Amino acid sequence: MKSSLLIIVLLTSRFLGAATFEVSEALMAFTALATPGALKILGKQSDPKAIKTKIIIHGQQMSGTASLQLVSLSTGIDLRDKHMKEKYLETDKFPQAIFTFKKLTLPNELTGEKIPFDGTMNLHGVEKPISGYIRLEKKESALTITHEFKIKTGDFGITTPHFMSVTMGQEVVVKVILEGNLKGDLN
Repeated sequence: MKSSLLIIVLLTSRFLGAATFEVSEALMAFTALATPGALKILGKQSDPKAIKTKIIIHGQQMSGTASLQLVSLSTGIDLRDKHMKEKYLETDKFPQAIFTFKKLTLPNELTGEKIPFDGTMNLHGVEKPISGYIRLEKKESALTITHEFKIKTGDFGITTPHFMSVTMGQEVVVKVILEGNLKGDLN
């Protein structure tokens, strides 16, 4: 009985196709608006190794996680970065953010079209549902995955950042770009 079940699982996996995505380049960037004057705050991770991913594609279904070491975030202004990490994100208590999506249904061709997704974000010790768009573009075994979504800092228990007369808005737009190769068989 066990050997029959194993054979069925192996044949099903082969029929559906299974591949993992090995990331060679990763970039996370964020944009937030602040007042007065609709000041734009731009940031990104400063260490390319700060993003870890595990993405699996079975047939037309994709699932995975991405984690980011928050201490790697940088806006290019040292004092702002210090306040962001120590006072607001509290990276000593909450060192990483984890994004998870489950069973995203992919189109037949991965040509970069926008696909809506639902997932979860664990940030500042709080897990919340999030939604956004993902694009997958495949050229032979090379794959680029771009996700874009919005979060509200207050939803994650993060105090609204302010310094002197500048107050950051609660909405943050996050964009993650992953480039790499598929390992395994999709067909």
